[in-house]
Formats: sequence, structure tokens, C-alpha cells
Amino acid sequence: MAIRLRRGLRLRARVTLAFGLGALLLTTVLSIVTYLLVRDNLLETREQSAQSVATVNANQAQRRIIEEIDAGTTRDLLSNLRGVRAESTPAIRLDDEWISADPVVFEAPGNIDEKLLDLVSSSENLGAQMKYRLSNGTPVLVIGFPLTARNALYFEATPLDDIEDTLNALSQILIVTSAGICLLGIAIGGFASRRLLLPVGKVGQAARAIATGDLTARLEVGGDRDLEQLTDSFNQMASNLEERIQADAKFASNVSHELRSPLTTIMASLEVLNANREEFDQPSTVALELLTEDLERFRQLVEDLLEISRYEVNTNALDLERFMLREFLRAIAIQSGNETLNIEFLNGAEELIIEADKRRLARVMNNLLQNAENYAGGATRLTVNQIVRDIEISVEDHGPGIPEQERNTIFERFARGAEGGRRGSGTGTGLGLSLVAEHVKLHGGDVLVRGHKDGQAGSVFSITLPEVVR
Repeated sequence: MAIRLRRGLRLRARVTLAFGLGALLLTTVLSIVTYLLVRDNLLETREQSAQSVATVNANQAQRRIIEEIDAGTTRDLLSNLRGVRAESTPAIRLDDEWISADPVVFEAPGNIDEKLLDLVSSSENLGAQMKYRLSNGTPVLVIGFPLTARNALYFEATPLDDIEDTLNALSQILIVTSAGICLLGIAIGGFASRRLLLPVGKVGQAARAIATGDLTARLEVGGDRDLEQLTDSFNQMASNLEERIQADAKFASNVSHELRSPLTTIMASLEVLNANREEFDQPSTVALELLTEDLERFRQLVEDLLEISRYEVNTNALDLERFMLREFLRAIAIQSGNETLNIEFLNGAEELIIEADKRRLARVMNNLLQNAENYAGGATRLTVNQIVRDIEISVEDHGPGIPEQERNTIFERFARGAEGGRRGSGTGTGLGLSLVAEHVKLHGGDVLVRGHKDGQAGSVFSITLPEVVR
């Protein structure tokens, strides 16, 4: 059963992003609420003060207008009225004439909003107020009262530019603070994600170790109760997997060992028959050849199964030793019947001394050479190239080649490919290349197959071994 995982950002990135967005959302809401509360409080305070002062000033103007003073005396009166701020400007509309302490600010009727003028004119001693901007851009609060004498209206304009400046400064502070808190949230999210996902990372490390063959990998049981169930389940799964693999490997090993004794007897008997094959008729000779071929394949299969069982049961057991690579490869070529094989050493690799499991590496090279013999008419060249601290050994042939769609599966167990199927049952067991991959992987290396760079027919099998010793 496969559990579907949603693709997208990595979990750590999503946790960090969630913290950052949460901090951004929280600070944004708090900033907006703070801005609105401060703005409303400042405006309310200013409106209350302006309303109180304007009421007193309007009563004083009312008494003087009743005395029928002239415009000059009225202007002097307006100049002496106390405002909420020094910039506050009173004005009176007397009949159709405007009298202002500051004609520049109150250039009638331009700086009195017509809607406010109508509201004040129609009100019954209650007055009206309105916030808007003057023609010069100054924000003001204008309060107006109707005066009972001589069809007069009293107005007082209180600048709000100081409040606007305060709010602008406040908004900048809130933006900077929000950005800082958002960055702090991202930092906390990054730290929290690392702490929270640390157990997940350990699970991943243990899973990768098991996937690479270390069946002894387990999770440490910690004090976190929330993770105890996950740890116990994972360790139980790993133990069950190890037991099953070891049981299968033991079974294969036992079967292989049980087969070796009768197989040895049969091989010995077959050698006796082959020694006297000239005494047989033609059908018997053909049958003997077929029997010899199949029996050899059977013997190879038993040896491969034994090798696999050893690999599964003791996967990390490398018997490392140092040896000269040049002498090793030439000995392998002679043992495999490829005495004339062309071996080329590149980048000074001829004098290399490597540290590896000699038995396993010999099995790798023999299997590659045997594969080339079975399917490609034999190897044509063997090249050794040193790349920094790594060494690359390649076996080339000029056979039919391996289709590109099979190159990723050719190293799987019992994968023989299309060419192997065409060659018949006597050409291999289907385990040779898989053993190559497993032995190389055990050394920390890699194996691949490709075509010739110059486009010639055939294949190039390359193994890479890390950390070469001079």
C-alpha cells in the first residue's frame, strides 16, 4: 500500500513559511488596530477640544455682533480669540460678507465647503463640523455655528496636519516593526522546524541506511512520548525486515550448499563421460554437450546464489587490502582467458595502489568480462582512469549494445535484457550484473552502462570506486 504525499515545498520550508505568514498576519492586524485606535483617539480628542473652544468663541462673537460693531472691530475680535492651536483660524460670515482673522486661509467662499455652509445655515444653534483639505492641501477640522444676530455664521478652522504627521510617523514605525517581527517569526519558524523535524530526519537517515544494506540501523528511543510509537514501529519494522532477509538468505545458502554436493558428483561423472566421448555415437555426443552446457550454467547459478546469500547476511563485511591495480587487472584478464585484452591506463592510473576487497572486486571484473563474452563477442578494451580521488574502470565491447530503456534495469537480479533472451538459456544466470552492482555499491561506488561516445556499436560498462590510495 502506497501513501500518497503532496508535492510542493519541503516540509521544513512550509513550517518556516507558516511561522512567517502567521507573524505577518498577526502584526498586520495589530498594526491596523493600533493605527485606527490611535487615529480615532487623536481625532476625538482634537474634535472635543475644538468643539469646546469654538463654542466659547462663537458666544463671544455673538455678543459683539449684537452691539453692531464694524468689520474692522470684528476682525480685531477674531484675532484675539483663543484657538485650540495657534494656527486655528476663526471667521464670520456677516450677511454676504466674510470677515476672517486670516484672509489667506479663509478666502471666502473658497475654503468653506459648500456642504458645511448649508449644514450650518440650516442648523438651529447646534452647529456642524467637517474634516477636509484646504486648497493648499492642509487637513483641517472646520466647526460652524449659526449666530442669531444679523444673519451671521461663525466658523473656526483647526489644522490637523500635526495629527497627520503623527499618524504618518506611526505608520512607518508599525511597518518597520511588522517587518522585524515577520523576520523574527521566520527565524523562529526555521529554528522550530529544525527542532520539530529532527526526528523525521533521523528516520530518513535510518531508512536510507537500511535501503543501502545496513539492516542493523535503528532509531534511538528518546524521552519524547509523542515519538515513542513512531520509533517503536520503525524499529520493529526494521527488525522484521532484517529477520526476513536473513531467513531468505539462509534458505538460499542452505539450498545452495545442499546442491553443491550432488552437483560436484554430477560434474565429476560428466568429466568421465567427456573423457570417453569419442566412444559415443552422434546423438549421444550432442546430448553430452547440451548436458555439459546446462550443468555449467547450473553450477554458476549455485555459486551466484551463494554469493548473494553472503551479501545479504553479511552486507557490510569488506575484507580490505592494498594492492597494485595494474597487476590485479592483468591477472584477471589472464584468468578469464583474455590474455590479449588491451588495458589502457589514463592520468597516471598505471601506478595506482588501491584499497578494496580483492575477492569482491575480482568477482566484479570477472562478471563484466564474462558478460561481454556471452553477449558481445568479448571485451575489446579495458580502460582505467583516475578522476581526482576516484577511479573509473570501464569494460568496452562492440556487440549489439544495450537499448537505452534497459540500461536502468540491467543491473537488477535476473534481468537479462532483450539480447539475453535472444541468446538462449545457456549464456548466463541473470545474476552476474546484479552482483557487480551490489559489490560496487558495498565499496561506496557506482556502476553504469552507456554507449560509445563516437557512436560505434557496443556498450561501455563503467564502475567508479572512491578514495583511491596511491
